[in-house]
Amino acid sequence: MEANYYAGIDISKQRLDWQVNDGQNRPLAIGDIGNSPDGIHQLLDRWSGQGISLEKMMVCFEHTGAYGLLLAAMLEEAGVRYVMVAAAQVQRSLGIRRGKSDPIDAARLAEYGWRFRDRLSASHLPCKALLELRGWLLWREKLVKMRTGLTNAIKANTLTGQVANLDEINDQMQVHHEGLSRQLQQVDRKIRKLVRSYSSIRSQYELLVSIPGIGPVIAGWLLVYTEGFTRFSTSREFACFAGSAPFPNQSGNHRSPDRVSRWRCARMKTLLLNGVNSAIQYDPEIGAYYQRKCAEGKHPQSVKNAVVCKLIYRAFAVIKRGTPYVKIYEHEMTGIS
Repeated sequence: MEANYYAGIDISKQRLDWQVNDGQNRPLAIGDIGNSPDGIHQLLDRWSGQGISLEKMMVCFEHTGAYGLLLAAMLEEAGVRYVMVAAAQVQRSLGIRRGKSDPIDAARLAEYGWRFRDRLSASHLPCKALLELRGWLLWREKLVKMRTGLTNAIKANTLTGQVANLDEINDQMQVHHEGLSRQLQQVDRKIRKLVRSYSSIRSQYELLVSIPGIGPVIAGWLLVYTEGFTRFSTSREFACFAGSAPFPNQSGNHRSPDRVSRWRCARMKTLLLNGVNSAIQYDPEIGAYYQRKCAEGKHPQSVKNAVVCKLIYRAFAVIKRGTPYVKIYEHEMTGIS
């Protein structure tokens, strides 16, 4: 993504440190502003006042979740191209660097944007529906963790209750546990209502849940992480993102088995593995595949990882085809009968 100016912005909760370089990677301006609508408006006005064309600029900043959301929205509104990158990607791409501060990080982000301008493409915010869906899924995840913590605490207190009286504590915990369960049911209803209210994601959601092993939660996170299946061009790319695609591991005469990379989205990998357990149990085709590979001597975890890839390939296939998943084994059984 070629530009005449390359800006790097280091984002924190209260402040944005920034640096602008020219097309030769020479510093032109540096400063900091508040991470607020007024502060970002002042920054854009300052750049324009210094003769920096916003249309010919590329802004690079790290993906920091909620802290960078306002900046991305206001840059899009102003017509400024920007790139959100992973912090680890920037750190590992610029070689050995010493020292760290917010202004230094801004300078490194500007350099990163200039150095890799031929590989970077402009980022865009997901639609409103996906942002809302992500918020509800995150809240559901927190509720599940809180309920699980209470469940484990109640079990531990039950054992301790053999030598001490903890009945009152358990009663209070049980009340909170039941309240969290009711709240989870409300959140699940809200997520279903949200998906139905947005036609842009409803059809994709219904296609995804037609696949055995992919339930409402996995389908929701697939939509969020793929940004409505626009972020990844192929299923292989998403398999790499989720940490299920194997890569070679060899050097000289030393050859090790292909392994998945530790650079992955841990949440998505965990969810998909949960989906694999369900698919093995309820999908005869997947169940037979799992049993056959394990009988051949494959490690169960390796086979499950292959099933994760199968689920991902099926998800991308139904979205591309635009029709629900077809359970071929049911058609074969119907033909036989």
